[in-house]
Amino acid sequence: MSITVASTQSIPDSSAAERIARASIAFGRKRGYYRLLFEAGPVDAETFAGLAGVSEHRARSWLEEQVAAGVLRVVASPDGHHEELLLPGEYVPILLGDHGEPEFEGARALLADHRDEVPSVLAAR
Repeated sequence: MSITVASTQSIPDSSAAERIARASIAFGRKRGYYRLLFEAGPVDAETFAGLAGVSEHRARSWLEEQVAAGVLRVVASPDGHHEELLLPGEYVPILLGDHGEPEFEGARALLADHRDEVPSVLAAR
């Protein structure tokens, strides 16, 4: 199953795109989607839909918004026959909230090393 980022909606300017991305991020945080992605590792839309308890259509739509915002990365599946989506470790402390949990130690180190690569929609968090 391939994840393709394609939108039929035109976005008038970058500030509108950033507002849409921030709203989508808030939606995902509120529903625990980033925790699911953190715990599951790379997933395709069908797997994410099952984990999140939403339709595949809804899952795909939200995942595409995350890819477009630079929050998720598209990676090859282990079998190499389809693409999956990955929540980069350096974004975990930002999206899940960092309260000093030991499980985020590696993610904090990644964030420190890659802070300048964080998408603008996450940089102000």
